[in-house]
Amino acid sequence: MLFYLLRIVRKRKRISLKCAAMIKFLFLKFITFFFGFLACFAMHTTFALPLVISAALTGLVGSFIPFPARYKNHPYAAIYAGSFAGMCSTHLITSYWEIAIISVIGASLYVLTINMFTGFGGKLGSVAFASVALFMLAKGVVL
Repeated sequence: MLFYLLRIVRKRKRISLKCAAMIKFLFLKFITFFFGFLACFAMHTTFALPLVISAALTGLVGSFIPFPARYKNHPYAAIYAGSFAGMCSTHLITSYWEIAIISVIGASLYVLTINMFTGFGGKLGSVAFASVALFMLAKGVVL
């Protein structure tokens, strides 16, 4: 009986460690998506840079940030996806809370679709478009 209980506890520990790792991964995606979004959006609105140049600069600067090797290229991809989302119009985004909500949606979509469409182009732009579109749809329904 004791052996059986220890086995159950070990299984729960493994599950909790996996959940903790997944939450940490999702939080990293949120942070990198948020800063990519914010950097691109701020360069466009504050410094009046063209959208494409601000997204390219965000991706370029973000590629020099060191991340642990266990995350592979995912933080860099999230920064670039966030910069794609940051290319939206200033008429759509009116506060930093909206940027944070879009970043949560975008990071969640990125994590959910991480193993889908591997080898196909356009995934990051699709995640960015879907996150902004879902937010605007929800905003239109609520208000």
